[in-house]
Amino acid sequence: MTRPQEIDQYMKSADWRERLRCAERRDFTPTPEQVSRGLRDTSKKVRKAWAERADFTPTPQQVEKGLTDKVSEIRLIWSRRTDIHPSSEQIERGLTDENTNVRVVWIQRKDSKPSPEQVSRGLMDTSPWVRLTWAERTDITPTSEQVEKGLRDTIPKIRRKWINRMDCTPTPEQVERGLQDINEFVKVAWLERMDWTPTPEQVERGLQDADATVRRAWAERMDWTPTPEQVERGLTDKESGVRMSWAKRTDFVPTPPQVERGLTDSDYLVRKRWAERMDFCPTPEQIERGLTDDFKWVRLAWIQRTDYTPTPEQIERGVIDVHMDIALSWLDRKDIEWTHKQMQLGLTHEDAIVRSYWEKFVKKRNSEYSSYSDSMPFMSI
Repeated sequence: MTRPQEIDQYMKSADWRERLRCAERRDFTPTPEQVSRGLRDTSKKVRKAWAERADFTPTPQQVEKGLTDKVSEIRLIWSRRTDIHPSSEQIERGLTDENTNVRVVWIQRKDSKPSPEQVSRGLMDTSPWVRLTWAERTDITPTSEQVEKGLRDTIPKIRRKWINRMDCTPTPEQVERGLQDINEFVKVAWLERMDWTPTPEQVERGLQDADATVRRAWAERMDWTPTPEQVERGLTDKESGVRMSWAKRTDFVPTPPQVERGLTDSDYLVRKRWAERMDFCPTPEQIERGLTDDFKWVRLAWIQRTDYTPTPEQIERGVIDVHMDIALSWLDRKDIEWTHKQMQLGLTHEDAIVRSYWEKFVKKRNSEYSSYSDSMPFMSI
């Protein structure tokens, strides 16, 4: 029996399982007659398997039959095919399909620009998924009424999606309502928009929000100037993320107590951020404490400061630091007159990579010194 005859025999079998196995085979290219017969099969599993095949180009009649199949799963497969060119009637029928998944797929297709009626109907769909998918389309220009409806949707994720759309300018009333939303992520979404200016009342209310995510988002907005009371309250917030956001602000000059409190914060990221601020002059005690911090990123931030001269003890301790990036970061400082002892510590570091960098540094230094004067100190490797 030849291959075509074998395929025909399976396709004509009275057992739907035999026909299904045939439809799922990928070792043959079906003829138009076989495709037609498979798409008309009485078994929904067989029709589904044929609809999933990509090795044939369906005719307009086959597309229509697939899009109107009584089984929603088969309609969904046909709706996802990219090799079909649906008519306006088929698009309209897909957008009003009784199955939510089918409607979503048709919304996601970009075969044609939807009509205002289709958009309006979709934004009022009973399915949140459908409404969300319509809100994600960027090729539609919503009316002010549609925007208002979207911003009032019962689903927070849909409200956020409408807030994130930048093709509509919010009214002061919409902003105010959004800033008092019951969902913290909706409030944060409004704070991420920079096309409105908050009032002092909105700022103060936001800085005292019960949710730390909202308080942090307010601290990260730079279109308002905080009062000394707001600064102090933010720097002493119970949540470290809020304290860190306040430490990043550069529109206030911290007081010595605020600096000291920040440099001794329980969260190392807050301490690191304070070490990176250059609007205060650290004391020798603060420098020493920073260079011996338990966390390497805090130590690194202090090493990178240029407003102090490290002591020989601090340099020697840093050169032998167990963390490679800390040990090597001292080489980047231009204000150090390296001694033989310090260089020897680098050349004998326990990390081979650190030693190799020190060897290159010493070789370059020796080369530069020898070209200047014979009296320059020479370091042997």
